Amino acid sequence: MNLVLLVTDMKGFTARTATQTREENARMLALHDALLLPVMKGYGGWKVKEIGDALLAAFKSPTDAVLCAMAMQDRLGNWNARAPLRDQIEVRIAVSQGEMRRQNGDLHGEPLQLVLEANALAQPGEVVLTDAVYLSMAKSEAAPAEVFRELPLGGGGRIRLRRAVRGPDRHLPYGGRALNRLGRLPDPAFALRVRTAIDAALDVTRRKVIWAAAALLLVAAAAGEHGVRQDPVERAVRLLQAREPLAALAELDRLADSTRASEPRVEVLRGKAEHALGKLGLSFADFASAAQQDPLAIDDGAIAALCDQLDAETFPVQWRPALVRLLGEKVGRRGAPFVRHLLASSRAASRNDALDVLELSGAATDADRLAAAAAELSDPHAACVGRKSAVRQLALVTDARAESLLTSAASSKECGSAEARDVLRRRKRSPMAAAN
Repeated sequence: MNLVLLVTDMKGFTARTATQTREENARMLALHDALLLPVMKGYGGWKVKEIGDALLAAFKSPTDAVLCAMAMQDRLGNWNARAPLRDQIEVRIAVSQGEMRRQNGDLHGEPLQLVLEANALAQPGEVVLTDAVYLSMAKSEAAPAEVFRELPLGGGGRIRLRRAVRGPDRHLPYGGRALNRLGRLPDPAFALRVRTAIDAALDVTRRKVIWAAAALLLVAAAAGEHGVRQDPVERAVRLLQAREPLAALAELDRLADSTRASEPRVEVLRGKAEHALGKLGLSFADFASAAQQDPLAIDDGAIAALCDQLDAETFPVQWRPALVRLLGEKVGRRGAPFVRHLLASSRAASRNDALDVLELSGAATDADRLAAAAAELSDPHAACVGRKSAVRQLALVTDARAESLLTSAASSKECGSAEARDVLRRRKRSPMAAAN
């Protein structure tokens, strides 16, 4: 099916989560939704999923998607002009179009990869469009757009990216026309208060259930241990071992008002519990905070969770560089045995990031580079940039298998063949090759 995809990504989300409480982070995301979701619905879009602070929406009309993007930026500009600093939000927006396939309730296809790459190149406040969107939208209804970048395509060739031209009014950077079409929108402050109240009520209910279960566990523990009361951290450890992550979080919440809540060991335990519940963004934030204080607090269980996040499709793409740095620089060589398993992953991003981790930690070997390059060159869905990167990796390796892979790549008609021929030619001309 042919769809138009729109991705928003909040500026500075990772940095803010590191300095805010979890309640403040949840409030920020709720405000983001209160501001942007009514605009999305007003232009006929629907939410595909949210990944941390990123929103992926789909539309049937490219014109509606572009108008929606401009209206979103105008609404945020107007809101930021009168909101306190803590409630100001800036986002990057990119729009792409093409054939998609639906699998397990999610969307897959090259347009999704393109829109994520385009979004990574956008600046806060911008609306970036791919060629497919620009050529098929009604240009008389949207702001003019200018070419500013090109991206390589997986099967060869390049695609141009355009950004909509902003006006001089920073409160309404796209003139307000697209926003005014929607008429009166719900007050985000009121929507935020309602959602906060609902979340608080649900949280109280959830906590009652958790505490009821925890109380039963404590009674049983007291009976078995002759009344000796355990520390909340030790109880959380046992609950995690018993695969009860929700109850473990409830135990750790008992420390919320104490200085122990920010201890590296506690943050690692919280990260493990959140990871078990599929809350990958919160889990990573806790692991990163613990590693900042004491890298040795990241034990084998935490390393395994971080490697799982590196291989997860649902991990926020904007946080992947930070995850690579944490594993490569903070965890270092200790993580190498866990990371090496990802060199055989079916996901190109996982393979490439795993090799980057090993290179950063100084643990990468020729065998690692060979494994990553071989997997990339044999992947029928590998992107052009990935194949070229694999050839560059093989250029650093001098054994017979690297030579064989380079020869095979050079004789193919795939992307990277010219680079492989160049590597082989340079090797033949090198003094070492002449001596042999």
